[in-house]
Amino acid sequence: MFRFRLQRLLELREQHEQAKARELASARDVADRATEARLALQNLKADSQAQLHAATGMTARIGHLQQLGTTLASLDERLLVAGDAVKQADAGVRQAQELLEEAARDRRVLNRLKSRHADAWRADEAQRDRAQMDEVALMQFARKQDQQAPCSGDTTESAPPRDGSTR
Repeated sequence: MFRFRLQRLLELREQHEQAKARELASARDVADRATEARLALQNLKADSQAQLHAATGMTARIGHLQQLGTTLASLDERLLVAGDAVKQADAGVRQAQELLEEAARDRRVLNRLKSRHADAWRADEAQRDRAQMDEVALMQFARKQDQQAPCSGDTTESAPPRDGSTR
């Protein structure tokens, strides 16, 4: 039975790859949430701008317009922060993707090594089987020769010569 000496290391690499895949999924979730938060802020800003434009067309109070202006300025700042958070989350996703690719590459290297060792082991086993079968065939051939040799030797010694002489 084939045993790969580095099987435990291969299993550890597989576990490491799975952990990196989970980290990538987590990083993608964080990036998705950051993107959703930024989109929500953009929608809120668009609504606030629509209110400001609607208020400027009507006879609005100056305090109300100032409050909408302050709200828009605050939303602009929050959008900048949200944009930075999205960029950081995307960078985290890229880093997690790179780490996952590295872990997958390390695992694939060991899988290829295991495959080569398994192929070599199968070839050695096949060679041993052929050698064993050759040995069995050679023993059967020798046994048949031994069984035939005494029979043919006995007939020549017990049979009288054909030329009529008495040797």
